[in-house]
Amino acid sequence: MKKRKLFVLGLLVIIAIVATIIGYNAESIQQLNNEEEIKEVVKSALNIYSKSVYPSEYTKSPDIKIPSQLIDRKINEITQECEKYYSAKSGILANKIKVFQTAVLGEAYSPSDIRTVEWKINDIKFLETRIEGDTATVIADVYCENKMVALIPIDNKVNGSIKPEEMTIEYQKRLYEETQQLPKKLVTYNPKGVIRYYFNLSKENRKWKITSENFSYLPGYEP
Repeated sequence: MKKRKLFVLGLLVIIAIVATIIGYNAESIQQLNNEEEIKEVVKSALNIYSKSVYPSEYTKSPDIKIPSQLIDRKINEITQECEKYYSAKSGILANKIKVFQTAVLGEAYSPSDIRTVEWKINDIKFLETRIEGDTATVIADVYCENKMVALIPIDNKVNGSIKPEEMTIEYQKRLYEETQQLPKKLVTYNPKGVIRYYFNLSKENRKWKITSENFSYLPGYEP
């Protein structure tokens, strides 16, 4: 009888240990799944800006007119992308939609004779991914690259020696018009940078959404 009790007790101990191991493994797997999902959300959100770049036939020169239908299509695409990865509850979604829509319109109607040809991320290094229940924080360094074309005056003979106090609105308008009439050449810029991003996320309807986003350029990479 005593041996039977010891056997049952030993069996219960083994069952408890196995259950603990299974529970721990399940929790670890869930943690890893959450971490991977969070990283994918962050990567996708960071790549939204690349979708504001127009097709190559419109980026050969900044003076190429972009059809209004294409502009509208880009705005819709950007809006849908933002809705996938940013939280409407926190208020960040409306802000990000406005930012990206402004970028789309800015590329189409830039007053500075500059247009983006390509914007891409070369690498993302996740420095920290911390998950606490249904909230998470992420710190990541983003290595990005931008290619732009610009039209600049070949020989600027416009008088730019006027004093600041004499810079009236009428003068600025005339200066702009005179500059626009100068012969121009097409040049290409290819700036690169490293930006440190800080994200907060929360789980909404079983999906991770970004609730806040901040960034700063690393020293030596400021624009």
